[in-house]
Order: sequence, then structure tokens, then C-alpha cells
Amino acid sequence: MLKKLNLITAAINAVLITGTVGAANAFAQEATDVKPVERIQVTGSKIKRFNLTSPTPVTVISGVEMENAGITNVNDLLAELPQATVGLSPETTTSFIYASGLNTTDLRGLGSERTLVLVNGRRFVAGSVGSTAVDLNNIPTTLIERVEIATGGAAAVYGADAVAGVVNIITKKSFDGIEIDASTIRPEQSGGEQNFFSITGGMEGDKLSFVTSLNYSKTDSYNKLSRDFYRNPVTSYANPANKSGTDGIPERVILGKQSTLGYYSEGGDFFSKTGSLTDDHYNNHHWAFDNSGNVQAFDYGLGRVENSGVPNASANNRYYADASNPGDGVFSHGYKSYFQTPLERAILSTYGTYEINDDHAATFDFTWSDSKATTESSPAFFAHTIRRDNAFIRDDMAKIMDANGLDKVTLRQANENLWGDRAYQQDRSVIRASLGFEGILNDDWGYSTYVQYGRIEQDTLWRGEVLEQNLVNAIDAVELNGQIVCAVRDADGNVTGEREGCVAFNPMGAQSASQAQLNYIATNATRTAKQDQLVVAATFDGLLFELPAGAVAAAFTVEHRRESAETHPDHAMQNGLIFGNSSLPMKGDIDVNEFSTEISVPLLVDHFLATDLTFETAYRYMDYSVTGGDDAWKLSLNWGVTDEVRVRLNRSKSVRAPSLSDLFTPSSQTFNSGRKDPCRADEITSSGSEYKANVIANCQADGLAEGWMPTADWQAAGSLPGFVQGNQALKNETSNDYTIGLIYTPEFIEGLDLTLDYWSFEIEGAIQYFGRDSVELCYESSSLDNPFCSNFVRNKETGDIINYYERPINASIIAKKGLDIETAYRTELGNGDLAIKLTATYLEEDSENPTGRTADFRSNVGEMADPRWKGRFNAIYSHDDSSYILTANYRHSSVESNEWNIEDNNYNDIPSYTTFDFMYKTYLLDELQVRIGVNNILDRAPPRNPFTYDNGEFFDVKGRRLSMGAKYTF
Repeated sequence: MLKKLNLITAAINAVLITGTVGAANAFAQEATDVKPVERIQVTGSKIKRFNLTSPTPVTVISGVEMENAGITNVNDLLAELPQATVGLSPETTTSFIYASGLNTTDLRGLGSERTLVLVNGRRFVAGSVGSTAVDLNNIPTTLIERVEIATGGAAAVYGADAVAGVVNIITKKSFDGIEIDASTIRPEQSGGEQNFFSITGGMEGDKLSFVTSLNYSKTDSYNKLSRDFYRNPVTSYANPANKSGTDGIPERVILGKQSTLGYYSEGGDFFSKTGSLTDDHYNNHHWAFDNSGNVQAFDYGLGRVENSGVPNASANNRYYADASNPGDGVFSHGYKSYFQTPLERAILSTYGTYEINDDHAATFDFTWSDSKATTESSPAFFAHTIRRDNAFIRDDMAKIMDANGLDKVTLRQANENLWGDRAYQQDRSVIRASLGFEGILNDDWGYSTYVQYGRIEQDTLWRGEVLEQNLVNAIDAVELNGQIVCAVRDADGNVTGEREGCVAFNPMGAQSASQAQLNYIATNATRTAKQDQLVVAATFDGLLFELPAGAVAAAFTVEHRRESAETHPDHAMQNGLIFGNSSLPMKGDIDVNEFSTEISVPLLVDHFLATDLTFETAYRYMDYSVTGGDDAWKLSLNWGVTDEVRVRLNRSKSVRAPSLSDLFTPSSQTFNSGRKDPCRADEITSSGSEYKANVIANCQADGLAEGWMPTADWQAAGSLPGFVQGNQALKNETSNDYTIGLIYTPEFIEGLDLTLDYWSFEIEGAIQYFGRDSVELCYESSSLDNPFCSNFVRNKETGDIINYYERPINASIIAKKGLDIETAYRTELGNGDLAIKLTATYLEEDSENPTGRTADFRSNVGEMADPRWKGRFNAIYSHDDSSYILTANYRHSSVESNEWNIEDNNYNDIPSYTTFDFMYKTYLLDELQVRIGVNNILDRAPPRNPFTYDNGEFFDVKGRRLSMGAKYTF
């Protein structure tokens, strides 16, 4: 068995030379000239084959490529591939709570939940409770042998969630010796340092072979203001020259200053007159406090009108300042904002094989991972009500209030010295283990079976939180019987007594709080969560019968999977007692039973214009405990036209099942401002909508008479209450997709491979969340029989909307089409070897329709997230024991919005963006490898555009950085 496995490994290593499975036949043939051919399994199929020709496009990344890029997380490399984009990463989760620090991949930009990540062909436990996306932080980089990326038709082979494709991470199964690896990345500007260490050991014996590895890495965060390009911002402001929406003058124009919020100072600030920040209001109605609690005019720093040189502020009470002197205001950009979430992780993994006899072997693997990430945020910000009878009001403030006839003021405050910065710490612990058996039953048939268990435990800690009602109680301080106490008031606001257990607090100018005040007001909040995964599966593959062109091969798989999740917020969160966060417990589970079959039928061999022609098909039936039965299928044709040209065609249906969060998220309170209702008589009268007739008919069908108006009390009320929750009525998404591929390996240019793959995805019933907008969508539909009408509730007697739900619905349509280009060239050059590889993706269509209505169709292609072209170039020159690696990543020029017009702004265009990386590797000793590299050699900052200058999702915000590493093997 082990000898056969070694043959498979040798053949697959040949594939890595080409970088693409489809173009690797020549190298595979060289291996067969020496030893008998073994059947080999490639990603995209569970049939072991006599060659390495894949029925679907497969891109292969070797573990060496990750080392060459100087990275320690596989997602850092996947995000640079043209056919993928960033799902979640430390750069995109700086403001997230439960997702902070996650690393997920996103094929085709269709969403991480539509990309299935496998490890050695098997599912991995989700990276976050309630999700289906895998956190690549849990995969040990040093054990990765290669990563195979298959797009199109993967759901029929591997199951739901493989709509966009499959990322199959293949690990080393054995290792003979011990290897120590250490590396560091040091940005030129401070912050964002990364350190990595691993030790790997194993043995290759006659019976037992295994590999064990311990990986540790730490990535530091860095504040946005630590980068010079951010300190020289490209913000925008309301253009004073713009007079209307039809004058051809942009509403907003570029400004190179920070936007600063004109209140929420540390000591607190208040207004003694109503109005916004216009010229005549500066410093004559806006007051703040110094550190001693004395009232002073609000300081606008260099943003004051006489210093700024730009309009003072926009309607949302912002002014513009320099970072060197912002005054009392709070930066709306950059203040307590970070480019990267700090992340620390440790992974212990073991993979092994025990050969029972020549025909059967037991396999086992175990992974333990622990990661910590912290999302840092601004301190809690409040609008305190300070009544005139407050015992802490000094004479200067009292005079201002009395002169303006104020019986109370609103004190806005955000002070990190009081309660500390809010920080959301995520502790994630993953454990995964499997035991399997594989082997051969006879000369034609083999089997593989396993049982696997995985669990993620996710503990969240909120620091710097405040018990809101306790803070309100403490601030309402009055003097009673010679003592300052917390007031109890009647309905008219009169003080009737002292609030027991309350500790009075003076926020005006406060820079600290006593321990007693902290004990009463400040708090930490917690939530524990876990998700379990159990998989039992068996696959039998082999040869059914012979045809003139060869043997008909098949694979049959049965699988049972159970996913369960639960969350447990603490008392304060469940009861909505803390600032900005509330949550209820969740509990849910899904059982899935699946059966799949895959058949490969050789039709022709050694014919004119058909060196080989193979028809492939796969079918999978899935029975979900919540969403019911569903299926996926694919039809493929693999056609070797000549020895130089190969064509592949693939047509398939894929599905995605809703996640546990989509289904079981418990109700949590939310609010929506405004009292709009499309059935109101006044709104119907003034409506110019093309759906007006539908609205009138549906409102009447819903029992609302012509001329209906909501009650006066409803119209006068404030925000409309609602609930965010899951939807157990969801169905599976369905995707119809196809690929047409051409593989060209010309004989007249030795070492050249070219692959072209045209692909198309059309997803129907895509899951999308709808909230308050469901009311309009319900009545604008052709009838009340639509999914939106169940998202709100009316009072049966008055007709008033009394509640709405924000939950997922199968309503959206998504379409993407494009062309993948991959070419590789290898040749001898001088005394060494040169290998060049270019991959690129052209995006032809990227559209979405959230409701299915023609009027809601939107094209995204060519916008910032979806440029027409993306490309990656890699050149490696190897000489003796040294290698020189140059990598370039390219994004085509784009726009922020396809619906832009000159009335919007003067900065819609986003230029192309290219970065270059270099790595040098050499062996100082046979056992010692050292490497040194520079990432972002030219120190390219994001494009200087208000939409992009601080964007770390698509552009490099770290700047030029040095990477160094060493590896010792003994």
C-alpha cells in the first residue's frame, strides 16, 4: 500500500511543475515510463484515474509557492489568485465582533459560504459558530503539500456549498526527520509585525508513517494613523459650488484633510443653542470642559474657519482638521481605527498511515488549534441628559443654561479614560480528529471510509462596556438631605427620593472614575458558543466493465453529516443591559444524508482528431432535516483533440444549503427610523412608482380600505421596533453553471502550457437578508403571494405596522461569467532553470438582482470589488542551491459605481494597481535554508481616492516590508 502511495505522490509532484492538472499529462507519462501506472485521484473527482486529466479546471499551488511568497497563512496566497478574492481576513474584520481575525477564502467573489474548503478531500469544521466557511487559520502551513482549486460542478462530487468551487488542501502524510522553521515580517513603518515558528517531525516506517507539526504565529495590529499615506488623507466634502442636482457640478469633491466629528469630546460637550456647525455658531453656542471640569468654548483646532480654508462642516456636524491639532473633536476616520486585527494562533496536527497488510491501511489525523483575535474600537459614546437641578453643575455652566432658558442639556461624551476602549476578544479553539480505512478489494476496486468529529468553541469577551441604565441612574445626581445621591423621580420629573445601591457620577470633564463608580457602571460581557460536526462516509471506486476505448470507471459515496450549534450570551447581553450589544441564546442542528455516484465513460481513443474522448457524469442526492431533499449533478466531456490540444466541457447544477445562522439565529431587537408605509393614502397619491397599481391592489387585498391612513399615535411615534432572526422556511440555493476549457501544449515550444477556461454561474433563490424594505417589496409585487409579506406584522384592527423582521429570504439572483487564463513556461537559462507562470481572470459579467424584479437588476462588473482584469505573474530562476522569485499582482482600473454621474462626485475613477514582491532562497548547508524577501518593493499605497485610500481589502495598506526566514532539517 505504501509503495503505491509513493507512486501516486511522485506522479502528482510532476503536476506541480506545470501548475495546472490539465496541462500535466506529459510529465505524468514520464513517470509511467519507469514504473507501473497506479490509479490516482485528483480534485474535482472521486474516481482514481490512470492519468492526471481533470474533468474540471483545477489550479494547483504547491507548498513551496507559499514559502516563496513569504507567507504563513494559506489565505494570504489564495486572496492574490485572480479567480478568488478576500473573504474575511485580519484586514477586513477590524470592526467585526464574532468574525474578528477570521481568514476565509472566496472563489469567484460569490461569498465564502459558497466556497467549500476540504482538507484531504474531507470537510473541515466551520471557522465561526453558525457558519459554513472554514477558517484557514486552523490549517498548519508547514504541513501543506499542495492546494488544489477546482471550479464548476464540484457540488455533485463533494456536496452542498461548493457552488463556486472547492479548495482542497492536501497535507503531507509522512515525514522522515525533524524540521524547524522560523520567519518574521517587518514593515518599514511601525506596526503589523508578524512572527512565525514551527517544528515538524515524523517517520516513514515499514508499517507506520506519520508527521506531526506544531505551528505558532503572531500578527500585531497597527493603527491607521501609523501609515504616512493615511496621515495625508484623501477625504471629501460637500461642494459649495453645487447648487442643484442638475447643474453638472459634483455634489462632493476631494479634500486632503481629516473629517472630524464636532462633538463627543473626552470631557463632554453641549450646545446652548439649536442649530448645526455653521459660521455664526462657532464658539458662541458650543461648549466643552477642561480636565478640571470648567466650561470653555469648544476647540476646533486647525479645523476652525479661519485656519481650515474649506467650508466648516457638512450637515452631519463634521468639520475638517489636521491630525496634528484636531481640537476637542473626535476623528471620524482614524481615531481608534486599525488596519489589521491582532491575531495569535497555535496549531498542533498529526497525520499518519498504518499499513495493516499489502491491501489495507488505517489512516488517522488530529488537529488542535487555538487562536486569539481582538477587535479594538472607540470608547463607548453617550448622549447624557443633564438636568438643571444636577448637583454637579458648576456656576459657569449654570449661567449658560439660565441665560438660554435651558432646563436640561444633552452632554455628548466619548472618553477612553473612564471605561477604557471597547475591545472584542475572540478566543477560538478547534479540535478535529478522524479515523479511516482504505485499500483495495480486488484488482479493479478500492475503498475509503472514515469517521470524523470536529468542534469549534468560540468565547467572546467585550471589555470597556457600560451598563447603560446604571450610567443613566448615576448621572442623574441631585443633592438630597445634604448628600449627593442618585435621584428617583415621578412622572413629572420631580425628585421623590434616593435610588438605592446607585453611586452618583459626574461626567462633566471627568477623566477617571472611582472604584465604586466603576463597580456600578462599568462591566465586561461574555458569550460562549460551540459548533459540532460529525461525518461518517464511505467511497467505493473502480472499474465497471470494458469498452473498446477503455474501462468504464465509477465511484459511489454514502455520507452522513450532522452539524449542531449553540450560543450562550451572559445575563447582561440577553437582557440588553450593556451599551450597543444584545443577544439571545441560539440552538439548532442539521442532519444530512447523502448518496452520490460518479461515472467516467471512455468513448474514443487513438482516432483522428480524438486521441481520447471521455464522457463524465455525477449525481448527488441530499436529504436535509430542515430544507428537505435536493440534488446536484454534472455532465462533462473531456476531449483530447491532438497531443497538443485538449478541450473540456462541463455543465452542472450546484446547491448551497442555508447555514445554521441563516436558519436558527434567535430574535434580537433592532429599530428603524421613519414612519413610511406604502399603503398610506398620502404616499399612494404622491407615488410615481411603476408599481403603483400593484400597491393599490395589494393594500386593498390586505384589508386596508381605499384612503386608509395609520393612526395619529403611530405616525407620532419614534423608531419602529423590529427583530433580527433566522428563517427556518429557507430553501437551498440553486446554481446552474458551465465551463468550456482549452488546454494547449505546443510541441514546437518545449515547456509551454496554455489553459483557457470560460465559466458561467447563475444562482437562483440566493439567500439575502431583508428588513424594513420588505414592506415596500411586499406590496409592489404582483400579488401578496411573495416571500416579503411575512417579514412584518400589522395590527388587525387599525392596520398599523407594529413590528418587522430582518431575516434571510430566497429571493436574489446572481450571475457571473468570465475567462481564466493560465500559462506556464519552463526552460534552461544559463547555468540554471527559469520557470514563468501567468494567471489572469477576465470578468465578463457580474450582476445581481436582490428581488428578481427587472427594475432591481444591477451590474457590478468593472467596479472596485470586481475589476475587469486581475492577474498574477510569477518568475523563478533556480541556480545550484539558490532561487530568485519575482511576483507581480495586478488589478485593472475600475470605478466605484457603474451608476455614477457627474452630479455625484469628481472621484469615481479608480486607477490600476500593481505590486511587486521578491524572494531569495539559498542553502548555506545541506540542512540549512535561509530566505530573505521584500514585499511591495515599490511601497505602493492604495490609490488616492476617497473610496480606496484606506482600503485594506483590495489594496496593500502595510507598505514595504522585509521578510526573513530560516529552515533547518535534521
